Amino acid sequence: MSPDLILLFIPTIASVSFTPGLCMTLAFTLGLSIGYRRTLWMMLGELSGVATVFTATFWSLGWLLSRDPIYFQIVSLFGGAYLLYLAYQLFRQTPEAMKARNLENTSPMALAILGYITAVSNPKGWAFLIALLPGFVASDGPLFPQFLIMMGIMLTTEFISMTVYATGGQWLASRLSDGSGVINANRIAASMLTLAALWVLSGSLG
Repeated sequence: MSPDLILLFIPTIASVSFTPGLCMTLAFTLGLSIGYRRTLWMMLGELSGVATVFTATFWSLGWLLSRDPIYFQIVSLFGGAYLLYLAYQLFRQTPEAMKARNLENTSPMALAILGYITAVSNPKGWAFLIALLPGFVASDGPLFPQFLIMMGIMLTTEFISMTVYATGGQWLASRLSDGSGVINANRIAASMLTLAALWVLSGSLG
């Protein structure tokens, strides 16, 4: 991969990562609900999911989705339905119920799985990479070094983007520390999760 392509790939990936989307919405929502440190577990799962999507797309490109799209649609349907469930739980949450649930002790594995499913079930991520990668992969050069470079750039920008969104959510939560503020924050988060869920479901039903 030439230096010119690397310099072009970095801002391209960064612009997409920082654009509000499914994974950034989830990072903001969890940052608002459980804080940045706990959200790191979800981010770890999400980065694993992004790595899975990138690896599959890089080595198979369009063949992956054209082979058996029904399986991808099933995964998207499951992911969208789960996000809708989380949105519903957030919308009806009260400060007392939040204390009772003790969200600070949410299983790290559950958060990581949520992040992984969210990344893998995001149809826009697959479509973007399938459209983008052919323009950056030099077919006349060794593929593995290109794979490592592009993977490193993508995971780095994704982590930075999620950090910005999650810390933004945590900052907002600190400004809404009273009872009514917590309820309003939860409803904001629930609305964002609902939009993210509809985004995923549109890919599963399209």
